[in-house]
Amino acid sequence: MKTEQKSFGEKTAQGLDTVTRYNVAVRNAPGQFAMLHKSELAVDPAYQRNNINQRRVDAITRTWDWVACGCLVVALRDDDKWFVVDGQHRKLAADQRADIQELPCLVFETTSRRQEAVSFLAINQGRVGVGSLDRYRAQLLSGDKTAFAVESLLKSTGHRAGDTPSARTVSCVACLYNLASEDCARFQRLWPLLAELHPDGPMTDAVIRGLWTVDKWLGERSVTEPPYREKLLVIGGKGLNHEIRREMAVIGQGGSRVCACAIAKYLNKQRMPAHLKIQLS
Repeated sequence: MKTEQKSFGEKTAQGLDTVTRYNVAVRNAPGQFAMLHKSELAVDPAYQRNNINQRRVDAITRTWDWVACGCLVVALRDDDKWFVVDGQHRKLAADQRADIQELPCLVFETTSRRQEAVSFLAINQGRVGVGSLDRYRAQLLSGDKTAFAVESLLKSTGHRAGDTPSARTVSCVACLYNLASEDCARFQRLWPLLAELHPDGPMTDAVIRGLWTVDKWLGERSVTEPPYREKLLVIGGKGLNHEIRREMAVIGQGGSRVCACAIAKYLNKQRMPAHLKIQLS
């Protein structure tokens, strides 16, 4: 069936323009084109990519292409300083070439770093190149409530988000963000237990998602309550991860349900009263 594409320049049957009728949003004012010297362009690490793809920068440097360069998106702040919102790799490549002094920029006046972070997220929505940590940092700066909830819990146990997982650095922030988005109350309940399970080693997606799923299976009960909590602390996060990996090897696949099954099987073998045994979903 052929569908009619609506033009937002048309009028509705009631005589209203379609932009008003359908509440079509327009953010920010139009930008202005400017050729700016590369030395005047700064990058704000608060929301920009933390990990530079040096191979990409080197490739752009070796073969500069003005068509491929296009326009950098630049924010002009109240203090008259220019910050690159989109085009960091192109700017870094230009820095390595003496023959490239000025860069074509589409300049937008901004009122805050938060506004720039929101724009950064909008530009990079769906792009493969934006990592989960970069996205998380931009979400924090843009005022995302879920990101703030995750950050608050991380800080409450002395953890932080980072690239390299360790006893106090959590690299799976995308996993935490998604679970907090699904059920923030459950996430807040589980986080202290997750921290206790990993006193001297990194957390893994498998253990986090596995415990989350088991907690959902328990219904009105929770893995944070006796007797589950005590038995989980005996084996610890490293032991749970081992149980999960063994279950994956037997089943031949992964996923949240397989992770949860491995944890539930471990708990059910720990002299668990019959009425407290976990029914595998």
